[in-house]
Amino acid sequence: MANVRSVKFTIGKEGAGTPGTPAARTDVLPVSDVGDLDNIPTKETDPVISGAGMKTGDYVAYADTKGSLPFSPRACAGWAHVVNGALGTEAASPPQLAGIIRLKYTGASASCKLTTNVGAKTINSKIGVLGAEANDAAFGTAGTIDLTAAAFDTLAELVAVIEAYADYECVLVTGTGSNVITSVVTGIYQAASGWVYLFLTNAASGAYLHTFTPNLTVDSERPTYTIQKDGFGDNFMYDGCVFDELSVSGALKSAIEASATVLGMAETAGQVASVLALEDRNAFIFGYGLTAIGKTVYDYCRKHSFKTKAGHNPDGYGQADLDRAFQQKGNFEVTGDMTLRLDASAYAERAKVKAGTEMKISLAYFGAEKQVIGGGVAEMMIVQVPYAKLQTWKPTKNGEVIDADVTWEGFYPPGSPYEAPMTVYLITDDSAVY
Repeated sequence: MANVRSVKFTIGKEGAGTPGTPAARTDVLPVSDVGDLDNIPTKETDPVISGAGMKTGDYVAYADTKGSLPFSPRACAGWAHVVNGALGTEAASPPQLAGIIRLKYTGASASCKLTTNVGAKTINSKIGVLGAEANDAAFGTAGTIDLTAAAFDTLAELVAVIEAYADYECVLVTGTGSNVITSVVTGIYQAASGWVYLFLTNAASGAYLHTFTPNLTVDSERPTYTIQKDGFGDNFMYDGCVFDELSVSGALKSAIEASATVLGMAETAGQVASVLALEDRNAFIFGYGLTAIGKTVYDYCRKHSFKTKAGHNPDGYGQADLDRAFQQKGNFEVTGDMTLRLDASAYAERAKVKAGTEMKISLAYFGAEKQVIGGGVAEMMIVQVPYAKLQTWKPTKNGEVIDADVTWEGFYPPGSPYEAPMTVYLITDDSAVY
């Protein structure tokens, strides 16, 4: 008899060739339920009229491979495939981390452009008008911190020095304070609109940083995957699958949950049951996380969620057979919502809806019990949406108190933005690129 706890979903990334060419399944997906991914034949009535007063029959017009899969996100390869599939791009060669810090600019300038350089081993801060910033003389030496200098070469030293600057706040996110810093992951960030995460490296930690961003290149497509589901009376393979929509949510006193909609091509039954095992990784926990709108961290966020959409065309059919034949993405979207305890900070967000204020949305999650990979660096997922605007703000009843419900949407402004419109960071013990 089929049993829910005996179900297994495995995944493999297809190559750069023709989508729908089955790939070997390499990793187990951390599903939390059976989902409804299936190949569904759609029938049409035979249009001929025979004079007998009844329909003459029907026929299968097309077969739609699609469905939703629910997940329990965690720092494992299966979840990394889902994130990469939803966004489309992962940075090559994941670096090993000494630790992660987060900082923000609190001064009066409109812009604070932070630039990190792995080769030069430096952090540079420029402030002023957006696009015309100049070195901040109050940051490091003439605007630059040299991570090889004795005063900055451990996590604790670096955090303490930046925190002491008048116009900056800095916090150690993960990693042991005494960890030696060898360099920093290259990036450009806007620290005047919210919290920035900087990733300090150490080649021996065993904690790897995976960086995912939306692929917005014209005529490029999302990666396709082969997904196998076992334990449904038979074992089925679905090739040419894309993750069209990804939803992630969390609430107090619970683990992070997620679901993704899948559009696939063909189904093949009779597969050999997978012998792959799910990695031993802890679920991400909402209570260990961080929620920030702009520069304000909301320790009393009741719940939040975000959703990405790749806008795939569901009618990717051809004339060779009845199954979907191609995948074609549309516009990328990222939206979210959150429920905040209504205090002065939460109320101050209300005016930003009408003002159209642009700010960062920052979300972060640790695994249960803050499971450490190496060097005090814990399993984590961090989400950054740097060009977000609040869309709605409304009071909502929560028992005998009033909370604030907020919705937001991410954008990608014209010109030369410093950051990708969305970045998801996943810290695992795996050096593979997904």
